[in-house]
Amino acid sequence: MPTLRILSKKDIASAISMKQAIDLMREGFISLASGWAHAPVRMNMPTQEDGQRALFMPVFSQDLDQIGLKVVTVNPKNPLYGLPFIHAFITVSDASNGVPLALMDGEYITSLRTGAGSGLATEILSRPESSVLALFGTGVQAHTQLEAVCTVRPIVKVIVFGRTPERTDQFINTIRDRYAMDVVRAKSPIDLMEADIICTATTSLTPVFEAEHIAPGTHINGIGSYRPDMREIPSEVIAMAKVVVDQREACLREAGDLTIPIQKGLFDTSHIHAELGEILIKHQKGRNNSSEITFFKSVGNAIQDLVVASFLVKTAEKTNLGTEVDL
Repeated sequence: MPTLRILSKKDIASAISMKQAIDLMREGFISLASGWAHAPVRMNMPTQEDGQRALFMPVFSQDLDQIGLKVVTVNPKNPLYGLPFIHAFITVSDASNGVPLALMDGEYITSLRTGAGSGLATEILSRPESSVLALFGTGVQAHTQLEAVCTVRPIVKVIVFGRTPERTDQFINTIRDRYAMDVVRAKSPIDLMEADIICTATTSLTPVFEAEHIAPGTHINGIGSYRPDMREIPSEVIAMAKVVVDQREACLREAGDLTIPIQKGLFDTSHIHAELGEILIKHQKGRNNSSEITFFKSVGNAIQDLVVASFLVKTAEKTNLGTEVDL
């Protein structure tokens, strides 16, 4: 009788590190760019008029011989009631026979793989000596963005831009307890000019900084905007940057950071330089020089979830992690 392994957030956190997750992102994006993985653009289904929605993200990996599906529910009002902004779970099935293999928490994996994707992009596109990170947002995603960037670059200072001083200070205090670095709250928009790397992890509908405050050579990871009406990055910055995306089709359908300036005629789809995987397989080049501005736009891809979930299935089988139930 087939069994299904169930993995909790605690199980997952004990079984994988950020460094391992970044390595898995490399495998996933190479698979996507090489045609070994098929990840249709996610289905985004509104469920309420106040922004609640359900997202369905399927993926088939030929090299893993597995099928993955992530189901996400987004509830903007949840934090008011002490609940997570999103709930998510991931299923993994054997592609050869369709047998379900695992069901696992998707919230932790989502934040981990999103951070790891930015970590990989930072490793590929930012200047190796980059040491100052500007972080927009103080939520769950901000923590993994920070961890991932610190994994690949020698960060000595973090400048935090938050909406409220209270939450920002709370976030900063948490960071200081974990990292031996200088962590400060931004006092002025001009502080951004000090940054070598910028990560935006917000739910903003409008750009969170001005183009005039971006220094030459900056690398930017934009991960918060996942709908056509959401944007974090000024159009002027994108127009002058080398733009790299996780997946063209998905970003051109979902990423307001790109679709809004394209609709306004500031540039067209050819302005997208490459998918991240295309750089990894050497079909396109990464950074050209130390003064170039690079921008990685991610709306999240199901192959990122599956490579992590598949790793966890193997690890759990070896270590008897999680709970097995008969089907």
